[in-house]
Amino acid sequence: MYLKLIEEIPNEILTYYEKPFYVYLSLSNLCNASCEFCDVRTNKEKNCSIDVFKLIDELTNLGTKYIHFTGGGEPFINDKILQYMDYCTKKDLNIVFISNGYNLNEDKIKQLSNYNIKAVFFSIDSYKPDVHDSLRRLPGLWNRVTNNVNLIKKYIPNVKIVINHVLNKKNIDDFEKFIELKKKYNFDYINPIIIKDYDELFFTEQQIINYNKNLSNYYDLAKKLGVEFLCNDINFFKKSISTLGDRTNNNDLRCIYPSFCSFIDAPTGFVYPCDCSIHRDRTIYKIGELKENSMDEIWNGEKRKILKKKLLNSELNCKTKCDEANCQFNYCYFNQRGK
Repeated sequence: MYLKLIEEIPNEILTYYEKPFYVYLSLSNLCNASCEFCDVRTNKEKNCSIDVFKLIDELTNLGTKYIHFTGGGEPFINDKILQYMDYCTKKDLNIVFISNGYNLNEDKIKQLSNYNIKAVFFSIDSYKPDVHDSLRRLPGLWNRVTNNVNLIKKYIPNVKIVINHVLNKKNIDDFEKFIELKKKYNFDYINPIIIKDYDELFFTEQQIINYNKNLSNYYDLAKKLGVEFLCNDINFFKKSISTLGDRTNNNDLRCIYPSFCSFIDAPTGFVYPCDCSIHRDRTIYKIGELKENSMDEIWNGEKRKILKKKLLNSELNCKTKCDEANCQFNYCYFNQRGK
């Protein structure tokens, strides 16, 4: 959940305490790409196995304001996604989605303009088409996704466009040139993400040194070009970080996320507290199964309460891999509460 993309100011968000204000929904584990650093293809559960329309009804009744269609796989492989977005719009829910951009085209984007879409995430991992396509293992992807960035702005001008950029050893040296893509493509934010759980693409010591030396240049260039970093602080290496993305500076992180958020994995029907915990041990982080209980029962159930307490007390090690956005939300919450 990124505060810059949400219409409500922090004080307004806090009024949704103990409601699933922001819900991630992963529709499938099917993807047209085969990203070098992604293990989605190893997941045994592939297709959506839940009634999404029923789920949207339940979430509306629970007080949800945002539905974020995410992966898993590529959301636009699901041939019902536009129907889901239409239904969310009729329920007055705000929509966010992420896509690699390959299955989108001008006609689909025109149709998307009918829906209550607030933000779009596209994944672009290099200013060089060949590097991006090799990382994502899908020829022609770079050309499609960059073209779709401008088409989204053409047909949905008020939508906020974010470029997810997975920083790794194949692209970190070119980060300045990546920022300069703003000159040609009309996006609003860059969201640099440190590579996780894949040490083969982790940076060399010299790359980290060079990145740190150029930090002020990155900030200045972004400001000059009128693009923002989605999380203001991109000084990722100010504390030690392992080759699997673990950070020691998060050891005292108190997480309030499960009181505002959920992640629903449609292929399994499993429910988790956030978009980070989906990648961790199911036996610890799974708070329910939609094949066994309603979303209302899961949200108000004992498993979420127990996990919420552990995360609030900083007892679980997911904090070392927590996304910057989630950390920022937690810090903002406690600053607002004066604790």
